[in-house]
Amino acid sequence: MSTSKANIDWIEDGEKFALIGLRVHTDPDFGRLDLTGGLTILAKTAFKVPDDFWREWLGTARVEDIEECDLFLVATSSSKSPGVLDAENQLLLRRVGNLFMALNLVSKFTAAAKPSRATGTRIAGGIDVRQFAELDRPVGSIVSDYNPIGEAQLQDAREISTNLQSFDGPWRLDHWRFFRCYGIYHTTRTNLDMLDRIHQFTRCIEGLIAAKQGETKRQFKSRTELFIGPSHHALMGELYEVRCDIEHLHEHKLLSARDRPTRIRLAQLEAVSEWVARSCIAHVLRDPSLLRHFGNADALQKFWARPAAERRAIWGPPVDPYSPLNRFKFEYVGDGELGADSYA
Repeated sequence: MSTSKANIDWIEDGEKFALIGLRVHTDPDFGRLDLTGGLTILAKTAFKVPDDFWREWLGTARVEDIEECDLFLVATSSSKSPGVLDAENQLLLRRVGNLFMALNLVSKFTAAAKPSRATGTRIAGGIDVRQFAELDRPVGSIVSDYNPIGEAQLQDAREISTNLQSFDGPWRLDHWRFFRCYGIYHTTRTNLDMLDRIHQFTRCIEGLIAAKQGETKRQFKSRTELFIGPSHHALMGELYEVRCDIEHLHEHKLLSARDRPTRIRLAQLEAVSEWVARSCIAHVLRDPSLLRHFGNADALQKFWARPAAERRAIWGPPVDPYSPLNRFKFEYVGDGELGADSYA
């Protein structure tokens, strides 16, 4: 079970590790990035499957999947019980999981295969895998982020993941509403159905505005001004109507139209709903002081009762809801990719 140190310089003897391997488009100049708190990010060129034990324990097919990964998120720490799978491993899994979730918030990337997750230890020069799993794959949509993941995105993800780590524990009681939206967002990134994604991403936005019953559509349009500015009431009204049609099983109103412009509009609304939801969630996690305003229902009611100028001062500047569409060319998208067969 011995392995040359050159192959495993990301972990010291007696340490435990957790890693997530991703098949994603990365910056070709990226090699290795050492972050604070025992986190390391390795490109494919900087990571090798350590030894034959991995192939023996995981199987050839799984090892080949790992070898095909382009990016490895790694958390390590010294261990009091390196030979035991215990709470130390669970903590490392949460830390590397937070980094993975944070990366989802800084890029709408597509993973080419299910991410691989492993945890274990290095003992006597060899790396022992004690637990292995495959995670749900962040799927692509028609409007995705096709830029490679580079150091800027990884540093941004590191900042968010550090804040996520600080929330581990009692925050679940104090900030349940926000983290419910956070969870819905991440689950939706793995959903293949475009209409479901529109529905769920819009729910994430809705979860942050705390609209009154019977006034939801009106307040959805007015309160989202905080996030995207005051010039998009028609867009938000359209998005909310589509979300309601999907929730109440009225999809036939959307799918009965077999024309290309209708399918393009749905793709545009998916991109807008995802971007607004993601930008809001990431904004709060970059500035955790916002959690006292967006963490739970009581805090949200108090926040939205403030004067508009106070709300703007607390939140900061809005984003452009059309940002993911500004440079996107639908003329390069075929009818099949738009769902012509399933929508016909």
